[in-house]
Amino acid sequence: MEILIIGATGRTGRLIMRLALEEGHHVTAFVRSAEKLNRPLTGVRIVQGDSTDEKEIQNVIFQHKFDAVVVAVGSETFKSSKVRTQTTRNVVDALENRSSSTRLWIVSSAGSNESMDQLDFFSRTFIKNILKGHISDHNKQENLVQKSILPYTIVRPTGLKETGMINDHDYIVITKGPILTNSIRRGDLAHFIVSNIGSQEYIGKAVVVTSKPKNDKPNEL
Repeated sequence: MEILIIGATGRTGRLIMRLALEEGHHVTAFVRSAEKLNRPLTGVRIVQGDSTDEKEIQNVIFQHKFDAVVVAVGSETFKSSKVRTQTTRNVVDALENRSSSTRLWIVSSAGSNESMDQLDFFSRTFIKNILKGHISDHNKQENLVQKSILPYTIVRPTGLKETGMINDHDYIVITKGPILTNSIRRGDLAHFIVSNIGSQEYIGKAVVVTSKPKNDKPNEL
């Protein structure tokens, strides 16, 4: 598949890119700073630009036909940010005008929109007080996608743990009901996205991905 990853230099984006390459996909990495990418990168087309710039997103999407686009952008500070909303608006507008059949994957966050009610009290309190700027950005980002005509999947990870690529995948996908754990390894998040990149199963859905509870029986959710 031809995959565009927006935010490929981020901690999650790097793992998505690496796993996609290992799976034999052709990857275009849209990045703000190309020098942050590890070299050499066989099979990667690198496009440097600002994802919040409408014209720069249009250029990359209009010049190539992608089977899937993954938006994995974020902000490093706790301050309020609009980068996710602005980037997602640009991507949605470009795809709706260029290729409305392209699958759109959005890396959002547990606690966004209705998933806030799935969290425990401590997690809800933390997000509402510490991460309220981030979650507001995610809420608006998700709303843009859900109102679009695109085939999309919104992925809401719980707290991201700093691990690289891993072989033992220990996570679950939740579409409804309480979220019983509060973290997931970045490698597991990347695995979920890449292993389902062309799947029909999660089209039009927003799902939470999180680590599997200890002693949890498989396939219960």
